[in-house]
Amino acid sequence: MHSYKRPWYKLKRTWILLFFLVFIGLFVFTLPEELSRNITYLTKAYSEPEICEGALEIAKADSIVLKLLGNLEPLGSLDMLNGSVGYSQTGDAVGITIDVRGDKQIKNIRSKMDILAEKRNDKWEYISINIRIKKPEKLKQTIAILKR
Repeated sequence: MHSYKRPWYKLKRTWILLFFLVFIGLFVFTLPEELSRNITYLTKAYSEPEICEGALEIAKADSIVLKLLGNLEPLGSLDMLNGSVGYSQTGDAVGITIDVRGDKQIKNIRSKMDILAEKRNDKWEYISINIRIKKPEKLKQTIAILKR
C-alpha cells in the first residue's frame, strides 16, 4: 500500500492564510489617515499639468534664475512625486512644490519651485511663484518670481 504525503504548504494553508490576512490588516491599519487625500491631490495635479508648466514658463524668463540655474529643464513625470500638492476644500486653490533643474553643470544643486495658484473663471491664476535653492550652501536662497 502506497501512502500519499501532502506537501507542507497544503497542510499549513489555513495558518498561512490567517497569517497573511492579519499581516495585511495590520499594514492597512498603520497607514496614515491622510494618505488617500494625498493620493487624490496628486492625481488631480497630474490631470492639470498646465499649473506647473505655466509656472515653469514664467520662471524660465527670470534673470536671476537664468544666472544661477541656467535654462530650466522641462518637468519630468516623476518630479511631482518628490514634491507636495495640496488643494483647498473647494478645489479652487492649490499649493504645489516640485523639483526643478537647470542646465548649468553645478554639482549637487537642489532646487524646488513653490507655486500658489487660484482658479478664476476656469483658468488658473498664480498668486506666487518662488524658487528655493537648497544646496549647495553658498547658493542657498529663495528667488521670488511672482508675488501678488
